[in-house]
Amino acid sequence: MTSHQSATGTALFAAAFCAAVTLGLRAQSQTDEKDPLTFEVASVKPSAGCPPACGLIRQMPGSQRYHAEGATLRLLMTVAYTVTDRQISGGPSWMSTDRFDIEAKAERPRTSDELHVMLQHLLEERFNLKLRRETRAQPVWALAVAKGGSKMPVHDPEDKDHPPMGLQMIRGSDGSMCPGLRGQNATMNYFAFTLSRSMDRSVIDKTGLPGRYDVNLQFMPDGLQLKGPDGGGPAIGPDCSDIFTALPKQLGLKLESAKGPVEFLVAEHAEKPGENRSRRRRSVTQRATALRRGVVHCKTSRPLRGAKTGIKPNAFLLLP
Repeated sequence: MTSHQSATGTALFAAAFCAAVTLGLRAQSQTDEKDPLTFEVASVKPSAGCPPACGLIRQMPGSQRYHAEGATLRLLMTVAYTVTDRQISGGPSWMSTDRFDIEAKAERPRTSDELHVMLQHLLEERFNLKLRRETRAQPVWALAVAKGGSKMPVHDPEDKDHPPMGLQMIRGSDGSMCPGLRGQNATMNYFAFTLSRSMDRSVIDKTGLPGRYDVNLQFMPDGLQLKGPDGGGPAIGPDCSDIFTALPKQLGLKLESAKGPVEFLVAEHAEKPGENRSRRRRSVTQRATALRRGVVHCKTSRPLRGAKTGIKPNAFLLLP
C-alpha cells in the first residue's frame, strides 16, 4: 500500500469515525431525553454518628440534590416510595437499625416527584433492594376541603425549596405546648402522607387543591401523652384538640372515613452497601477513551443540544 493510499484510508476512517461519534452523541441525547431518572453522582456510606441530624432526609434547594443523615433503610424507603413504616414488611433486621448517610446529585434540576424516583433507583442499586409491591383495599382517611374552603396560605410557586415536614412540639405565646405539623411549600398529597404517619390509617388526598401551601396545624395525636421532667407534663395549649376538630378549625380541611387502595412493599432481598465510592454515569467520552490508540480531530458545526458528553465543537476525540 502506498503512503498516499494509507493517508487516504486514514482520512476516510477518521471521517467515518467522526460521523459515527456524532450519530452516537445524538442517539445518546435521545436516550437521555427518555429520562432514566438516575443521579449523576451519589455517595452512600454508613453513618459515623447519628447526632445532630439523626434521620434527616430531604431534597435540597436547587432541585438537584438529595441529602440524608443517620437514616435507616426502612426510613429511606418511606420517603422514596411515599409509604408509612407499617406498609413495609420483610427484609433483614438491620434495615431498621443500621444508619446511612447519602449525598446524591442529579445532572440538572428535577421535579420533586422525579427526585423521589431517582432515590428509589439509588436504593435499589446500592442496597441491591428487591421489592414486591402489593395493593390492598383498606380502610383509609380521605382528606377533603371542609365547608367554607381552605384556610391555608398559598406558597410562592417559584420557590424550589421543599423542606420536609414532621411531627414536632409547638410552643404557644403563653408557654403552653402542643404537638403539630409545620411545613412550607407542601402539596396536599405530601401533607396527606405526613398525616398518615400520625394516624391509624393511610390518608389519601381528595382535596382537589393543585397548588403548594404553608401548613401550621396543632393537634394531639391519639395515644400520645405529654409528660414533663417532673412527670406532671407541660401545660397544653387551648388549640391542642384532636385531629378531627383541629383540621376544619385551623386549615379548612376534614377527614372522612373511606375505603381505598393502599400500596404495601415487601422487601424480598437487601444487602448492606459495600465499600463506598461515588459513582458517576459513564459518558460517551469515557467509553470512547476506554481503548485509546490514536487521536483524530472531529469538527462539528454546533454543540449537540442535550448531549451530556462534555464534547465541544472542534474537539479532539480518542480513537478506540
